[in-house]
Amino acid sequence: MNETSSRAELQPNRPHTIAIILASLLIAIPMLTGQVVKLIMDSTNPSGLEDVSAGLAYLSEILVWSLVALVVTVIAFLVAITIHFRRTRSFRSIALPVTIALIQLVIGVVMIILTRAITDIGG
Repeated sequence: MNETSSRAELQPNRPHTIAIILASLLIAIPMLTGQVVKLIMDSTNPSGLEDVSAGLAYLSEILVWSLVALVVTVIAFLVAITIHFRRTRSFRSIALPVTIALIQLVIGVVMIILTRAITDIGG
C-alpha cells in the first residue's frame, strides 16, 4: 500500500458523514421545526386568536413548516448519499446511512400510528 492510498482511507468522507447525520435527524428536525413555529406563532399571535394554547391553534402553519423541513432534510440526505455513492461505487459504504434512515422512517410511521390510536381512544 502506498502513502497516497493510506491517506485517502484516513480522510473523512464529508458526504458520508453528512448523510449519517441527516439520517439520524429525520424525525428530530421536523419536530424541532414544528416547536419553533409553534413558539413563534403563540408568542406573536398573528391571527389574534383568543386561546393560543388550544391544540389546533396554528396547526396548518406548524404542519406546513414541519413538512418543508422534512422534505429539505430528505433531499439533502439523498444528495449526500448520491454524491458519496458516485465517489465510492460501493453499496456497502451507503449501507449505514440508509439503514439509519429506514429505521427513522419506521419509527416515524409507528409514532404516527400510535398518535392516531391514542387520539381515537380519546387521550
